[in-house]
Amino acid sequence: MKPEISAVVVSHRTSFEAIDCVASLREALRAEAIAGEVILVDCGSGEEEARRLRDAGADRLIPLPDNRGYSGGLNAGLARARAPLLLLSNADVVFSPGSLRFLLEAAARPAVGAAGPLCTWDGSGRLRLPPGFAPGFARDFLQLSAGRFPRLERRRFAAFARECLELWREGGSVRHLTGAVLAARRDVLDRVGRFDERFLLEYEETEWEDRVLAAGFELRYEPRARVRHLYARSSLGSTDSAGRRRASRDLYVRRRYGRFGARLLDAAGRLARPVIVERMDEPRAARREGAWIAISPNPSLLPFVGAPLDEDFQLPPETLASLPTGAFFRTFRACDGEPLSTFRWEKAAA
Repeated sequence: MKPEISAVVVSHRTSFEAIDCVASLREALRAEAIAGEVILVDCGSGEEEARRLRDAGADRLIPLPDNRGYSGGLNAGLARARAPLLLLSNADVVFSPGSLRFLLEAAARPAVGAAGPLCTWDGSGRLRLPPGFAPGFARDFLQLSAGRFPRLERRRFAAFARECLELWREGGSVRHLTGAVLAARRDVLDRVGRFDERFLLEYEETEWEDRVLAAGFELRYEPRARVRHLYARSSLGSTDSAGRRRASRDLYVRRRYGRFGARLLDAAGRLARPVIVERMDEPRAARREGAWIAISPNPSLLPFVGAPLDEDFQLPPETLASLPTGAFFRTFRACDGEPLSTFRWEKAAA
C-alpha cells in the first residue's frame, strides 16, 4: 500500500537522538492513524553509528559514505520517498501524538509550499523556539552591527516579539520557516527543485524556501502542530560545524546580495558595539503578569527563545548543553513587545 506520508530523518553522529526521533514518529503515525513510511539517512557517521541505526525501526536506512550535510541527506531520502506528502526532519526532534495531522493538512493546501510546526526546546514545552528569522539586507546589517543603534534595535525587538507571540498563538504566513521540521508536497519539490548541497550546514532550508516563495507559494506556520527540537544537537555532532556553517553563510550572502552587498555586511560587524547589561547570577526570572522572557546568544536578542512569565522561570537543565557560554536574557511586555529588563548570564565552563 502506498503511504500517505514519507518522513525523511537525517542523522550525522546523532544515532541516539535519531533512534528516539524514529520511535516518536512511529508512535505519532500510529496514534493519528496516518499511513506513513520512515526513511532514515545517515551522513557518513561511521560503522558504529550505522550499526546502531539498523535497529532504529525505520522502513528504510540509507547509509551515505560521506557527510553530505543536511541538504544531501534530505535529497538522498527524497529520492527513495514514495508518498505525495513529505516530512523532512532533523534527527534531534521528538514528535508527539497530535504533532502531524495539522501540519500535513496545512502542507496539503494548494497555495502552501511548505509548513512548519511550533518547536519547543524543553521537555515541558514551555520554551518556544522562534518561528523563523527571515533574511533581508537591512535586517542582516542591523543584526551584525548589534549595539550600534540601540533605539532602532529596541524597536526591532518589540516588533519581532509581537510577531512571535502572534505566530505562536495563531500561526499564519511567514517569510521563513526553521528547517528542523518541514512538511511539503511532492509537486512543490518537483516544481522548485530539491535542496542545494553546496549548503553543508544551515541556510539550506532558507535558500530552498526562497525558491518556494519565488514560485508563488506560501510558507505556513502551524502552531497546533508541536514538536520538541533538541536544539543544536545535530550540529554538535559535526567535526567541522563552525567551518561548514561559515561556508554556507558566505555562499548564501554572496548569492543573495552580491559581492558588494557581502562586503557591506562584513563591514557591519566592525560597527558593532559592546552591549553593557547587568550580569545575572542564575538563569531565572520572577513571575510577572503580562510579561515574557526572551533568551538569545545575540546581544540584539534576535531571534530569541521565549517563555511566558505566568510563573517563576528557571532555565531547564536539559537546555544547557546547547546554550552558549554567554547568553542574553530579556523580559518584555506581551501587549507591545517593549523590553523591560536585560541581563547576561555566563554559563560555567564544562
